[in-house]
Amino acid sequence: MGTVYTEVPHNWNAMQPYVRTDRGEFAKEILAGRKCFFYDTCSFRRHARIGEAYAGSLLNYMRKKDGIVVLSRCILMELAAQSGILNQEYIEYCRRMEGFGVPVFVIYEEDIFSVMEICYGTNARINSMLSWAVRMLKSPVSTITRVLEEDRSLRDEVVKGKNRDRGGLYGDFFAKVRGNKESQDNLGEELLAICLHILSQFPGEADGKFCIITDDRGAAHKIDQLFRRTNRKFRGSRIILFSTPKLVQTLYEEGLIRDESAVQAWLRAGTVGNITVLGTQVYDLKSNEISLGCEELARLIREKGIHVLF
Repeated sequence: MGTVYTEVPHNWNAMQPYVRTDRGEFAKEILAGRKCFFYDTCSFRRHARIGEAYAGSLLNYMRKKDGIVVLSRCILMELAAQSGILNQEYIEYCRRMEGFGVPVFVIYEEDIFSVMEICYGTNARINSMLSWAVRMLKSPVSTITRVLEEDRSLRDEVVKGKNRDRGGLYGDFFAKVRGNKESQDNLGEELLAICLHILSQFPGEADGKFCIITDDRGAAHKIDQLFRRTNRKFRGSRIILFSTPKLVQTLYEEGLIRDESAVQAWLRAGTVGNITVLGTQVYDLKSNEISLGCEELARLIREKGIHVLF
């Protein structure tokens, strides 16, 4: 029997005091220029396990950047996948972020319509952004592809752009694909990619305002390819893809972690064996996949002997 997903975890009341869900407030925070860190499932799980002794370095970084953390509804579904219940460490991590002054928003993917509505006056213009994102991301085998093949009316509206003035398209599309989520699919990452592709069109935003934190190399590649496939003049602002090793190097360069045990604790979080990164070392002319033990990677980060791209 496959995993049964729920949009509202059974212990949502335990999480609710530490997160924000108002779509209007979310839109205002983006309009105010807050840096947005969108968590993928795998990285959220890793960082929730890091423990209070070390987590402060990342949260200080987010606060320093005037950042907010965003969990999409599909990512929350994946976090509660085993039993429909969020692990206590996930709730504790949100409590810790809120306590550090880093607001945590749990949003439905369709809430981004309210954000785009601030600057774009017509449903047709906002719906066209969804169409472009789905077209650029669409692959032969995915939950999104299956849903659109089974629902021709929705496919005509999303992919072909029919009935583009309709106001409920975002809600219908995102709710339908979430309702068809399957175990081990990449739906959470795919919906993050679509949302970030749309948000990158928000006018006047600086490159790097929107970030995705993920340690899923396949998901990172898919998100990167989505933006690369988009014609340069239509890409909007550039987003940052943070893996945990890239975050660790950023925190070290910002002076937020210096202790060797802290560097290693972050690199080891949720992993065993060697750590593989995409990057360059001193004598490299191009980026490569580099596999290193935790101690060696920590040493290279401290000595500035490696540049981690992902």
